[in-house]
Order: sequence, then structure tokens, then C-alpha cells
Amino acid sequence: MTDLRQTKEYAKYMKSIGWIVERVGGVNYFIKRLPVIGSFVKIQRPKITDFNQINRVVKKYRAFQIVIEPFDLAQGKPLIKHGFKLTKSPYLPSKTVHIDLTKSEKEVLKEMHYKTRYNIKVALKRGVVVKKSKDIERFVDLWLNAQPSRKFLKLGKSIHAIHNAFGKNSHLLLAYKDNKLLAGILMPETGYVAYYMYAAATPEGKKLFAPTLVTWEVIRLAKKLKCKVFDFEGVYDDRFPLKSWLGFSRFKKSFGGLEVEYPGAYSKFLLPF
Repeated sequence: MTDLRQTKEYAKYMKSIGWIVERVGGVNYFIKRLPVIGSFVKIQRPKITDFNQINRVVKKYRAFQIVIEPFDLAQGKPLIKHGFKLTKSPYLPSKTVHIDLTKSEKEVLKEMHYKTRYNIKVALKRGVVVKKSKDIERFVDLWLNAQPSRKFLKLGKSIHAIHNAFGKNSHLLLAYKDNKLLAGILMPETGYVAYYMYAAATPEGKKLFAPTLVTWEVIRLAKKLKCKVFDFEGVYDDRFPLKSWLGFSRFKKSFGGLEVEYPGAYSKFLLPF
């Protein structure tokens, strides 16, 4: 299973937000040039850790730091032998939940928490309707307004960039009641894995359980697209505790699925050049 960060579409996304990307042997190397001190290099969830290529990239871009986030635990030991150290905080979520989309809808529903199934029914009874949309601007506004600090940090650009990079493989679902927007999810997919990438809801939408319904519908959509796995893209991890993640992690876990752990991030500083 190839991770989202190792797709050509994600490479296109990273280029669009100012990173240099080298793709060698099916692995994406992301490089950010910084004035005077050199470059920062990161490699996220590669299937193969090729130290010869890593050294080549480091020399070519005069890297002062390189961060590697392994695809599995087996990749951790060789990194330590090559002078990398586990960081206190990973760049990518170190733990997530996968829904097995090869199961029937009935089986997926059965594995949910009973309250989640109930809340889906409540949302439908209260008149919440979910529709596929191309109105990315409306979703960005919803996402920004859900947390005012996002406007200040200009985070909406990333949504546009990833939506454009994945093109026909980026899917937007919006939830309404009486044509009033309540919630939405942007789901890029690789053909094998679908990702719960960006989600937002209004206070009214939360009261009507619109986030629960739109999440169920995006899982159903991923299944219709023949994806095999639905990835919730991060839940709370005791190894790298972020208390702010506890609330939405409970929400994600309520849909059932299998918890998957990643090793975290390994970093190496290369000063002096």
C-alpha cells in the first residue's frame, strides 16, 4: 500500500506550495531551501529507505537537517544506525484508524459504536442531506470559519492546492439542511486508499449530527470508488500526546476500524556543512 505522501499527485501538491521535489525510484524527496543555512529535507512514509539516494540529495541541496517518517517499524533501526534520532513530535500523525472497505456496508455499520449509527439516523430524520460538490471555495470558507486562527495563518491555500493536485481523485461532500451548509469533507484518494483529509462543520451542523452523516457518506463514496481502505488521517497517540486531539479522535474511533501505528519521525542534523 503506497502512502498518500508518496504519490505523484502529492508531489505536485508540494511543488505548488513552494517545495522542491525529487522523485527517484518511486520515492518522493521534499526539499525546502532556506536562506544562508541550506535546505531542509523530508521523506514521508517511503516503502524503501535508500541511504545512497538520501546522501546524494543531502549533498546536492546542502541540507542542514533531514527528517524521515518511516512507513513501518522495521525501517526505524537502520535509521538509528545511520545517526538519526526519534523526534519528540512527528510531522505526520503517528497513529490512525483504517476502515476496511472490502467489507459490506452492513458490516461496516455493525462495527461502529451504536451511538454513531443512531446519530446517522437522527441526522437523516432531521432533514440533513449530503451532496457531492465542486464548490471548493464554499468548503474553504466553512473550514476557515470553523476556527478563526486558520484565517490568520492563511491555511486555506493548502486545501485549494491539494484539491487541484489530485484533480478527479479529490472528492468533496457537503451536508445541508434547507440549503444551509452545515458540514463538509474533502477526500483525496489514490485508487486504493481514501483519506479523511479536511473536515469542518458549523455549530448548528454539529447539533444536527451533520458531521457524522457526511463522514458515513464519504466512507460509502470511497467504497463505491473501489478503494480498499478509508484512512482517518490521524488519531490521538499516547506516545506523542496532544490533548487537543482527544475530542476528534473519539469521533473518528466511533466509526470502528483498525488502529494503525507508525514509528514517528527520525531527524538528523548535518551542521557544519
